Amino acid sequence: MPHRDAHVFLIAAAKTAPEPAPLHNPDVYRLHHALGWASGVGLLILADAVSALAAPRLAGLLIGPAPTLTTGLTNWLAYAAFTVGFMLFAGLYAATPARAPLDHAPAILRTLIAAHVVILLRLALLRTAPTTPPVSASIAWAATAFTLAAGLILGTRTLIAVWWRHAERTVPRGSVALVIAGPCDRDLRARLDRLTGRNLGYLFAWGMPQSAGLRVITAADTFAAMIRAGTITDILVFTRRSDDAAARRRIDALLASLADQPVRVRLAFDAVAEIGAGGIAQGQSLRMVTVLDRPIRPLAAAYKRGFDLLGATVLLTLFGPLMGVIALLLAPSGAILFRQRRIGLDGAPFTVFKFRTMRTTQPTASAPLQARRDDRRITPIGAILRRLSLDELPQIFNVLRGDMSLVGPRPHAPHTSAGDFTFEQAIEFYGVRHRVKPGLTGLAQVRGLRGPTDHPDMIAARVAADLDYIERWSPSLDLAILLRTIPAVIGGRNAF
Repeated sequence: MPHRDAHVFLIAAAKTAPEPAPLHNPDVYRLHHALGWASGVGLLILADAVSALAAPRLAGLLIGPAPTLTTGLTNWLAYAAFTVGFMLFAGLYAATPARAPLDHAPAILRTLIAAHVVILLRLALLRTAPTTPPVSASIAWAATAFTLAAGLILGTRTLIAVWWRHAERTVPRGSVALVIAGPCDRDLRARLDRLTGRNLGYLFAWGMPQSAGLRVITAADTFAAMIRAGTITDILVFTRRSDDAAARRRIDALLASLADQPVRVRLAFDAVAEIGAGGIAQGQSLRMVTVLDRPIRPLAAAYKRGFDLLGATVLLTLFGPLMGVIALLLAPSGAILFRQRRIGLDGAPFTVFKFRTMRTTQPTASAPLQARRDDRRITPIGAILRRLSLDELPQIFNVLRGDMSLVGPRPHAPHTSAGDFTFEQAIEFYGVRHRVKPGLTGLAQVRGLRGPTDHPDMIAARVAADLDYIERWSPSLDLAILLRTIPAVIGGRNAF
């Protein structure tokens, strides 16, 4: 199993790697990083707004009177708001364009052109001659204002980027851990710093004593605990053509073990050395791809949580009386609810609630077994509940508690057995589906992927649907899945 392999490799490395250097307080680093980032972005927004305010005023002084509709505090603020808004929408306040504005000059100019087109359309629609200068004078003014705005924004962004790089040198090295199978010198570390746009903080290298000025992690438990605590939020895996087969297997095992962890994993490589890419300047051949990432960003996660709370409240109101009737029917024969440990967000276990559909006298198996068609463990009432998916209704409380979402991959018990294999054994990167909350319903369910999983291909089809959902998540997709759940439940395909 991938998790066990990674654990063995990490423990083996602990025997040969040096003792870790004293670690900086991660809370101090996060505070430094948050303050530095907030102040830097705030300064960028302020500089762009001031440039946008100054450009039309300077154009008026150089060319002549500005159009009447551009004067006054309200219109000046609107001019600045359009500029900053378009820059924000284009993602130009992210780390990479903020630190390298000249490299992103084409994107900045395209965004400014779009903003100024909207501004000019506004002027054209609201133009009220004869209180404005002639059209030719307005066009000359607009062209000058755009040129000045572009020059001021690029100039101030360049100065801020220089300040930012200087300020970052005083911030403790932080939450990015480098994983490498060979030696790492300070030059490579500096190139990787520039590639990620952040300072590497930790190093994990199998049997390599070099630290390149980074804090070395030697124990698997420490590594995992730092990820769970948020001390390490990003992992950069650097591979070389010279890495042997054993090293690549160790890296693959490590990636598999991180599939369900709350950490972003990126892969870095030398494009010239790996694929022979030509035309790349020396020292600029490093490339990076994201292997695993958090699919739902904090703002979207807050929206999804609000939607879950609203939807779960509505469902509880609608189905509460029915749930009461089902509880009364189940009470005479034993427990009403079936509780089981399932795997949730980031691989954390939680207790799922279902109406009991099986006989309570059945001995417990060493590994959870999926229900099968004509399963003798299922009671007559349980068969009806399972056919209509009514046994899942108590999971509304899991949604209210925050363990689950209305829509997401269905939660499975750890090491669920399907034939002579478990789900984790069938799919190496099975844990990726745990990067979002499990759901009452999901894309796999509305596609009819329910029922037996006697062959690994059946599990692969479900995981593929889960990954498709994770990659394409949007509020509209959640709504579409909820609406498609109704005919899927009525149809009862593969439900038993």
